[in-house]
Amino acid sequence: MIATALKFITDFLNKEIKLQYGLDSNPVVLSSLINPDGTVTENIENKLILSLINIEHETTVANMQQFHSAGNNAFDKKAPPVNLNLYVLASANYDSKNYAEALKMISTLIGIFQTNPYFNKENNPDMPSSVNLLRFEIFNIPIKELSHIWSGIGAKYVPSIIYKVRMLTIQENQITEQIPGIGGVGGTAKT
Repeated sequence: MIATALKFITDFLNKEIKLQYGLDSNPVVLSSLINPDGTVTENIENKLILSLINIEHETTVANMQQFHSAGNNAFDKKAPPVNLNLYVLASANYDSKNYAEALKMISTLIGIFQTNPYFNKENNPDMPSSVNLLRFEIFNIPIKELSHIWSGIGAKYVPSIIYKVRMLTIQENQITEQIPGIGGVGGTAKT
């Protein structure tokens, strides 16, 4: 689900930036900057990189157990959905000769999300069926904390911005229990 949502956004950004600048190749990739072994990830030079840096459980939305009619006077019980906020680092990974291009591309990305702060199926019919809504908010972070993030990643700072992406809902359709309905007078079922 997370990969599906971020792949959709990556494809959307590629389409928008390619159209805006007449590019042939995709300027945006969904990737980490550094591999787990500490080596630099391949094929991310002179690209905008989207990286997931945190997942947060959204607790302000109360979820109850979900009961759905299964017909025949029975109800299916499903676990409540899990609502997540994603923290996505967008970084312009351009070499020093292309620093102005890095600034241009990060500005373009900010402009795209300023124009398109939320994504839903009405505005984006090609949005995956498993994703209902994505809302992008710039996440301001103090410079000291930003330094810790880049140190944790193990990379040198490049022009970047962090977005809080609200609210990815994960709802598996697995039935946890089937509950029979209450029978009526004389054994007749009521629905």
